[in-house]
Amino acid sequence: MRVPRRTNLLFGLVVLAAAIIFLLSALAVFPPGIADLINRSWPVLLVLFGLGIFLRDRIRLGSLIALVISGLLVGGMAASAFSSRATEQRSDYTAPINQPVSAGLNLLRVSVQTLNTDVEIVRSLDATIIKGEFVGSSESLLQTTYTEADDKTANLTITETHPNQFPLLEHMGRGRFRLELPANIPMDVDFKGGDGTLSLNMSGLALERLNMDLPKGNALVTLPAYQPLGAHGEDSLGSFVVREGDITIFVPQTVAARFQLNRGASGLDPKFSTVDFNYLVGDILEARNFDTAEIKLRYAITAPRGQISVEPSATS
Repeated sequence: MRVPRRTNLLFGLVVLAAAIIFLLSALAVFPPGIADLINRSWPVLLVLFGLGIFLRDRIRLGSLIALVISGLLVGGMAASAFSSRATEQRSDYTAPINQPVSAGLNLLRVSVQTLNTDVEIVRSLDATIIKGEFVGSSESLLQTTYTEADDKTANLTITETHPNQFPLLEHMGRGRFRLELPANIPMDVDFKGGDGTLSLNMSGLALERLNMDLPKGNALVTLPAYQPLGAHGEDSLGSFVVREGDITIFVPQTVAARFQLNRGASGLDPKFSTVDFNYLVGDILEARNFDTAEIKLRYAITAPRGQISVEPSATS
């Protein structure tokens, strides 16, 4: 009696797909990042065949289960590798900023957007120039534009991008960026980050408004002893958002600040000096001298998964 020969359609399709993928990779059809991932992942085929042989006669749909496990293994290995590389500081690429500014500007609007980068923004010692430097991976590109309008206002836009949609694993890494802003120009600052620590030392700057949004990382914000010219009544001067991380606000002793808090589901009570602040109904921190102070600042703070701390600062 003839015994029917058993075939495995799934394995046949996997082998055919793998052959096509490796052929296209050899012909440089895939982007370099995808080709790099394929070259690193081929040993998983051995795991797939081993699991398939082991499970085929023991478990129903064993070949399919082996394929799913192998796919999860590839995804897990890739995620782990990229996550590990993303924490390493890189210095393959450097982009300096030396932007002169005209005297007599009424307002400077600063917009900064970064990715996997640690950021520091401080006051410049030179009142006539904006200085900065980005140091990071060759998979990053820093684009800077600066324009001045006839109404004596200027716009500075700094954006970090990844020129390659699928970056090479060996080129991945964390960057660092430092920006120095002139002290004698009223300015609006808007920051949007990715993953990294953030230090906004606005001490000594003519800060009109400040907005920041940091998805992941810890933030330090130092407010200046400066009364915004554009503040009207009870208008908020901006918001500080840290989605996954802690935020610490340093407030000069000559400034009365009022913070509207949004702590989400963190369950963490804000840390503050009871000598300097009152904790009011509605999740509000307000300086005890808010009604009588000359310099009044109002901001909103959002930290749904981290600690909110407000501390006094002797800086100006």
